[in-house]
Amino acid sequence: MDQPLISVVIPVRDGERFLASAMESIVAQEYHNLEVLLVDDGSTDGLAGCAKEWAALVRYIRQPQQGQAAARNRGVRESKGELIAFLDIDDLWTPGHLTRLRHCLEQNPDAAIAQGFMRQFWTAPDGSRQSTAPYRMPYLGSCLFRRRVFDQCGLFDERMPHGEDYDFLFRCWEHDVVKVVVPEVSLFYRRHPCNMTRGRNTAAHMVVLKRRIERIRAGVADPAAPRRFVFQQYMGDQEQLTDLSLGEVSECDLRLA
Repeated sequence: MDQPLISVVIPVRDGERFLASAMESIVAQEYHNLEVLLVDDGSTDGLAGCAKEWAALVRYIRQPQQGQAAARNRGVRESKGELIAFLDIDDLWTPGHLTRLRHCLEQNPDAAIAQGFMRQFWTAPDGSRQSTAPYRMPYLGSCLFRRRVFDQCGLFDERMPHGEDYDFLFRCWEHDVVKVVVPEVSLFYRRHPCNMTRGRNTAAHMVVLKRRIERIRAGVADPAAPRRFVFQQYMGDQEQLTDLSLGEVSECDLRLA
């Protein structure tokens, strides 16, 4: 088999109802050299039982609740792949996402991150299914990483209950990690009443900037250092970091809009 091993890390707490749809989107990748690490961060629902139904494909890891950043870090530490992908339990990948991004990295050996576009989808209170136009922002689920990124830039900041993904990609930019963009939709981000970041994006953004200032003051980051990438182009559509006024969402619909 000439496919490199891809490790898929799924951090989750109380995501029982989303597991089947997330796993179906992984299976639909038709990528045969995968390890899937489901990191259960102290769930109190029936996730453990549901995970048994996917035991042939999933390595189930349970830990006391420590937060999403710690769950992501646990998955990275225990993974074996030379390529690492992340999927939140309530999101979905488009078919071919892993193959497209893997080919992109193969064609760009200096690059350590490949990133696709994403779309949000949700069910409105009237039952209609809605979605946004494609866009790009610092969201892990739309990316594929070479393992060396984590050696160079470190893991996720476990002090941050939210925004650790944006903070990590901010550090990748500070380290001048080469990222290439694949202009196709990789990820469908599901909006629902229980989104972890719902209503918290602005606060998380401020914490990320605070961490940036701390690194500058500590001499870890040099704001004057030359870089190959303009920050805004590297990170994508920054306006998406604030909460979008897209209308109310109903209870989640597990079908794709």
